[in-house]
Amino acid sequence: MRLLIFHILFFCCLIFEQNISAQTTWVKHPSPVLERSATFPDWKGLATGDPFVMLDNDTLKMWYAGVGWVSAFDDCPHVRIGYAWSIDGINWNEYANNPVLNINPDTSMFDADGVETPTVIKDESAPPEQRYKMWYAGRKSRCLPINDHHFGYAYSPDGLNWTKYEGNPVMSPGNPDEWFNTFISSPCVIYDEFTYKMWFTASDLVINGQETDGKGNIGYAISTDGINWTIYPYPIVEAGTQDNYDSVVVAEPSVVKIGSFYHLFYSMLNSWDIENFQVGYAISNDAITFTKSTLNPVLKIGEPGSWDAFWAAHPTVIYDENSGKFKMWYTGRDKSEIVDLENYFWDIGYAESYMPNAITEQNENGVQVFPNPATNIIYVLNGTPGATVEIYNLNGVLITTKTMDNQFAIQISNLPQGIYFLNLPSAGNTKYTFIKL
Repeated sequence: MRLLIFHILFFCCLIFEQNISAQTTWVKHPSPVLERSATFPDWKGLATGDPFVMLDNDTLKMWYAGVGWVSAFDDCPHVRIGYAWSIDGINWNEYANNPVLNINPDTSMFDADGVETPTVIKDESAPPEQRYKMWYAGRKSRCLPINDHHFGYAYSPDGLNWTKYEGNPVMSPGNPDEWFNTFISSPCVIYDEFTYKMWFTASDLVINGQETDGKGNIGYAISTDGINWTIYPYPIVEAGTQDNYDSVVVAEPSVVKIGSFYHLFYSMLNSWDIENFQVGYAISNDAITFTKSTLNPVLKIGEPGSWDAFWAAHPTVIYDENSGKFKMWYTGRDKSEIVDLENYFWDIGYAESYMPNAITEQNENGVQVFPNPATNIIYVLNGTPGATVEIYNLNGVLITTKTMDNQFAIQISNLPQGIYFLNLPSAGNTKYTFIKL
């Protein structure tokens, strides 16, 4: 969806290609922007979450999950999908006839118990009745603690009145020996290069000696029609590579394409003992091979006592070209256990940033190197113009020296693709690892 912005920053009085501040942190709105009703038997009395947001002309449109009851006689809560719109992303107007996507009254169907984690695209080339397209996770086991999610597809002329595809589900979990064997959820779909591309959550709860046993990972699939999907044979983002942050789960992807780069925001969890999900970030130039930020998590849970002190997860992100900001809506929660209908938060929050916490490394002198991966240029924040920069290969062999220019930029376009070490003698001979794409 637009140009990679890591390399278009302000630094003091120096202006690069666009006016984007060198801010690398997300600033949260202090309170939820869309809340549960805390009312029985309302459709979102227990929780709101799983937001998906798109900018449609000048209006922000959100589809989100609500947890509540179908009626006062319902014997257990269900998850269904509602709609809201906003101009500023903070003040939301909820549709009066929510939910807009309901559970299936046929108890034999895959979505008879719940529908959740929506993702939506607007297709101007589609017939009017199919202008909006939604993929969602459906759950069948009514009122039971069983994860049996499959993916459904629905279409709509206006984003409000949805028709479910008769051939649902359009994607299902794999066999016990496959890495996505238990349940799938949280699809994220974009239409890119004449192809529907989907990133999704898949859990492997069949313990049979696979590397993915007991973990949640992010998968990838492609389709030419949005209905028939080909799943990539391996998870593309795996849990366990960033100890203390994502040891057991990476999940709930949100992808923003800018130029030729895919920016991935996702939930990450370190331990099943304390499910305090936070948000991570990774980047790719092929939609499959992602490099995680060394600054993860980029959006953390709040301080004790804050409304999102337990969860800050399930992000949906857009890039606003007019403001130069990334804007995120996420699910926040303040308690691990819910004992009554009141006195807790399980709502949707908002945060924004001028850049998505670049994949970078920083030493004790405050020197930062970004972006990483890089294609043509690397910038050295707090570097010294005119300083010599040494670049080594993986074997530690010096292959070239370069000079930092007045914009703190280092040209690397002539380097072959690969992994390198960048050494800054003026910053205490600190070596930084970077990837040349």
